[in-house]
Amino acid sequence: MRRPLNPDEFFRYSDMIFSAFADSSLGLISIDREMRCLRANNAAKRLLWPDATMSTESCPLLPDEMQVLRPEVKALFEQQKKHHQCHLKLISAHGDLELNLEFAPLLDAQGAVIAVTAVMLDVTPMMVRELELKKFSNAVENSGSAVLITDARGDIEYANGRFSDITGYNREEISGRNPSFLRSEHTHDTVYQELWRTVLGGRKWRGMLQNKRKNGSIYWALQSISPIHDSNGRIVNIVSVSEDITHLKEHQQQMEQLAFFDPLTNLGNRRNFKQELERVLKAPPKGVSALLLMDLDHFKQINDTLGHDAGDILLQTVASRLKFCTDKSSQVFRLGGDEFTLMLQGYDSVADIERQTQEILELQAQPIRIGPQELMVTVSIGVAIIHVDGQSVSHLLRNADLAMYHSKQKGRNQYALFRQEMNHKARQALVMENNLRQALQQDQFYLVYQPQLDANNGHIRKLEALIRWHHPEEGMIAPDKFIGKAEESGMIIPIGKWVLQEACRAAKRIQDLGLPPLKVAVNLSTRQLDSDLLLETITQALDDAGLQPRWLELEITEGALMKNIEHANKILIELKRMGISLAIDDFGTGYSSLSYLQKMPFDLLKIDRSFLHQVPDNKDNMTITSTIIVMARQLGLEVVAEGVETPAQLQFLQESGCQQVQGFLFEAPKKLDVLLASYRDCQHYCQICYHSRYCELPLRNNRLNLSSPCCS
Repeated sequence: MRRPLNPDEFFRYSDMIFSAFADSSLGLISIDREMRCLRANNAAKRLLWPDATMSTESCPLLPDEMQVLRPEVKALFEQQKKHHQCHLKLISAHGDLELNLEFAPLLDAQGAVIAVTAVMLDVTPMMVRELELKKFSNAVENSGSAVLITDARGDIEYANGRFSDITGYNREEISGRNPSFLRSEHTHDTVYQELWRTVLGGRKWRGMLQNKRKNGSIYWALQSISPIHDSNGRIVNIVSVSEDITHLKEHQQQMEQLAFFDPLTNLGNRRNFKQELERVLKAPPKGVSALLLMDLDHFKQINDTLGHDAGDILLQTVASRLKFCTDKSSQVFRLGGDEFTLMLQGYDSVADIERQTQEILELQAQPIRIGPQELMVTVSIGVAIIHVDGQSVSHLLRNADLAMYHSKQKGRNQYALFRQEMNHKARQALVMENNLRQALQQDQFYLVYQPQLDANNGHIRKLEALIRWHHPEEGMIAPDKFIGKAEESGMIIPIGKWVLQEACRAAKRIQDLGLPPLKVAVNLSTRQLDSDLLLETITQALDDAGLQPRWLELEITEGALMKNIEHANKILIELKRMGISLAIDDFGTGYSSLSYLQKMPFDLLKIDRSFLHQVPDNKDNMTITSTIIVMARQLGLEVVAEGVETPAQLQFLQESGCQQVQGFLFEAPKKLDVLLASYRDCQHYCQICYHSRYCELPLRNNRLNLSSPCCS
């Protein structure tokens, strides 16, 4: 039977216990059967009722969270249990509390339970630390970085899962071992020495190491290694955190390869070349060193004819040969396109440089097989002596370029050493280019026209447009002084466009004056024939002038034709489709064959003036000219002989079957207005019938200053 609680008796029995806990950090409470607090020390009050004041007589209710302990308290009162331990979490406005509690019965002298006491320990800070430690441990274990912890001697105490993933070692294999098993020969000893000097000095080390996996493969690791100190400042542990950056390094190497190396040939590129040459220029000279600038002769023709794949194979072969014939002290680069540079270093003399350059020429001239084709490819090389012909990259490269240009002018497949006079020629070329540009802008150019005549009756068949240049200061400049320079500089493209426009307008003007229409013949240069804008330029010139294509004839020299036969043929076919007449000019001076002439849509062949020289005295020239005329007629081509200057030459051509003639015997090139004044009176040139047959036109007798008609 329950005995009612006597307060005096309770306090008498509990005084001894509460006096022991008066100043303790442990909380102590006594509770009755109804879960009411009978007594609490100061520590318990702070924990359970931080905002309340409580006397020993008051019996406030315990926090709601403690009501769940009612069955255990009842069991203690009924002496079914001697004690009870538990953990309880209290939630309050002041923050959550984590408490460890131990309950025990308070007995009177007869052994009856008069109350239950509970000792409570605030473990909140410990739980917070434990939670933080758990979080940290979980973060470390599941980190994307490899974590390794050693003792002060460097023996491994802990490794996370990521470390095993990267290295292939499990924890049991490495526990207690020194991490030196990761070391590879790819990282220099000085790096490890600096690492340990830094860490043992109490500082963090950060850097990249090339480590070795369990399977022997090498990986790049970005590592941060830090010492851990105790309260006395002694190193007790060492922590390494590392990332596997192998893919990053491979990507970086790929980027560097792209940034500094040519992907086609694996040679250094222009950027690499400049850096290396700058390094050489800054270093003290060692022997004789030279910069060689090389490009392939007629590479564009090969590329256009055989295709870019064949061109790539050719460039790769050239690169391989360059690497083969140079030693370790020399470097080879591809600047772009078909342009290569070599740095030859440490030679004894310039003569040795020249011998090496000659070897390069000879090796590159060896046949190259690309599929079924066997090509003979030559190169041109310009040589500039480093520290002598220039003290900067741009200066040396410019001078080597001038020397290479000089070697091409000499006939290609050779080299040239830079000479100072080349600078003078380059400046002259630059001045000429500027003058040509100004001439075009300031209308210093004009056209003259020379008739081409029917060799039998003297009828004017067409006019050939010829450019002239009147410089405001230097006066008349002969075409042979500037046409070649215009071709080299590229100014021939805008100049040629202007000539086409003016010539088309001239042909249309003749028609607009009511005169019998005449074709106008215009010369096309190699550069114009290679231009992608040629067809557009010609179409525009015809449209602007309102001229039908059949009144335009284009003359292409044999030399220009042979530069790139396949490309030229495609252009000629398109021009022919437009209705434009086509003539091959200066025939006999190049190397074209009958097979090419048969394939190309030419209408007319012009015999070069050099073959009429000394006719009829030079029998060889007469034989060649007669043969060309017969050959052309068999191919269905009309023949024009240019440079006719004597009646004997005319008679020879007439007897040989030449259909058209042109030359100073009939008319010098003149401005259109001067020619038109004569053309209005007579469309014949009476020298044609001189000593041939009677001309019915009285004007003919006036022109020849004859008092009576001439008969054959």
